[in-house]
Amino acid sequence: MDSKKIPFRLGLTTLLVAGLLAGCQQDNSSEAPPANTLYLNGKIHTQDGQRSQVEAMVVSDGKFTYVGSREGAEAYQNKATQVVDLQGKMVLPGLHDNHIHLIGTVALDMCDLDGQSIDLDQLAAKVKECLPRYAPKPGDWLVVNQWSPYDGNTPTATYATVLSALDAMAPDNPVMLAGVDGHAGGYNSQALALAADKDGNVVGFNPTTLAPGGVFADFIPYVDLTSGVIRDAARSAIPVPDSGVLSASDDQAAAQYDKILPAISELMASRGITGIQDACASDFIRQRLRNMEAQDLLHMRVTAATCFHDDDFSGKLDLAGHLAKARAVRDSFAEDPLIKADAVKIFLDGVIEGDPFTDPVFLPNAGMLENYHRPHLAMDPASSDVTITADSEDAGSNGIVNYKDADLKRYISALDKEGFSIHMHSIGDRSTRMALDALEAARASNGDHGIPHTLAHLQVVHPDDQKRLGELGLYLTFTYAWTNPQLAYDMLVSPFIQPTRAGQSLSEAIYDPLGYLHDALYPVESTRKAGAVLVAGSDAPVDSRDPRPFENMAAGIMRAADGHDEYRASQRISLSEMLAAYTINGARAVRQGDITGSIEVGKSADFIVLDRDLFALVKAGTPEQIAGTQVERTVFQGKTVYPVIGVTP
Repeated sequence: MDSKKIPFRLGLTTLLVAGLLAGCQQDNSSEAPPANTLYLNGKIHTQDGQRSQVEAMVVSDGKFTYVGSREGAEAYQNKATQVVDLQGKMVLPGLHDNHIHLIGTVALDMCDLDGQSIDLDQLAAKVKECLPRYAPKPGDWLVVNQWSPYDGNTPTATYATVLSALDAMAPDNPVMLAGVDGHAGGYNSQALALAADKDGNVVGFNPTTLAPGGVFADFIPYVDLTSGVIRDAARSAIPVPDSGVLSASDDQAAAQYDKILPAISELMASRGITGIQDACASDFIRQRLRNMEAQDLLHMRVTAATCFHDDDFSGKLDLAGHLAKARAVRDSFAEDPLIKADAVKIFLDGVIEGDPFTDPVFLPNAGMLENYHRPHLAMDPASSDVTITADSEDAGSNGIVNYKDADLKRYISALDKEGFSIHMHSIGDRSTRMALDALEAARASNGDHGIPHTLAHLQVVHPDDQKRLGELGLYLTFTYAWTNPQLAYDMLVSPFIQPTRAGQSLSEAIYDPLGYLHDALYPVESTRKAGAVLVAGSDAPVDSRDPRPFENMAAGIMRAADGHDEYRASQRISLSEMLAAYTINGARAVRQGDITGSIEVGKSADFIVLDRDLFALVKAGTPEQIAGTQVERTVFQGKTVYPVIGVTP
């Protein structure tokens, strides 16, 4: 399935009966000795309180029964013993991905762009290719999965906008491009015309319905009629049918997703992931998890965060309804050994990317403390060079936080009182400030129960609030691959937040060392120093279906690739802290630190064997090679789940 997978190394595993080992003691008992497995000759990074490194461990009955020296491990040998020679390889506890959308990590049988950066000619060609197979009749919907709203979509001599490309290729079919970020979609005119009001009347997205006072006035910040891009709440007005799979509620959708469950299981195990938090679990997703478990495909622990996505983006607080649903879901998994549902996800805001090349510019909608700027950028279609053509001005909007301050405080206090972990999507600095205010109010009202509440993404955080994140001891879920400068992406964000001047170079404007974003953008290390706890979340399939843990690790600790290293240098973290984020911190963030996350006696035997020593790479000055790390073995509850013996990976 994936070119990154490696052949199983038969030399990794050596099975020996106990009588062949030096110092073997004869067992004359008539009762069969307990089976156990000795793992010897490894560089085992336990991630315990001292971050100890040992050379051996013993696994019995799915748990670690000994961790320490080879001599100590060999004392556990008996007639039923198996021995694995780790051959000096690096060993870690199983990894935790604390913000992932599990069933989106493997492609379905549908039109798919795989998150690639493409120009509008290439987009048009893909739609033309897919129509005969996936939407053969006029009026059929074509849903194109994994479209990147913020990378590519470059105008060409043929097409100026996404809308024009889709209209040209599919004049008789409604088309939806499903954005990889889960927030944005691209539509053609046929699809825009199908937008329905709250009563189900089809009135379409158009200048009249989107005018102040119009039926869709509330959606004005979310809809760009010029480009055909629609975000967040407004997407619900266009009824993509179940056959598009994305709504995932009918039998056809269930059958499509059930087909990919084995591939999902294999992907997670091959990446060394033995614990996840599904960041927005619906009834449909929870059923897929149950199906995986029933088929012995669930080789990880799952925290399924109950999600009220539509209510969040409409600002609707049905407190009694949300609590009742969350309790019922939590109770339904109370006896499940691998799945639990003791967390609730809240979307606080939308996205911070805008489109500076539309006229008028399409503003971001994440909640910010200060108004956005309206930049004036121009791109040369031939060279793709970008110039600043005029001074930016106040855009008159600082985005949207989905809940009113008082409602958010009520919501978070109630969830905390009920014992739920709260996992919040927060992009802008205003949304994070409101989250902190609400969490402080909950603690003042309910006391500190020790529940690990988490904030995810944290793209922009005011320096004052970075300290507050630490004071509250919150868990922060960063996707580390996103934290380094990338000029092509950054020009969709920074010019809306920092002022730009005519004639100023784009790089100078974006990477201004005195600008607000220098200290506010992805404050990884500063929040850790303030006392917050770092965890890791890939947000797959956003940006990439592959959760790519080692690429994220490398990005979080290494120099930036495009020459702007010093702009983010102060926010890099050490490999030790990165490994903690992916292991013991990740386990604690979902209240499982007592059973997993480190290699310690009594804990579940969840661990991975790597093909390289990550610390040696850092010491050698080549941390970028961490990104290419391969998992040679994944063990979950004492059982090797990757590679599968007898199956070629």
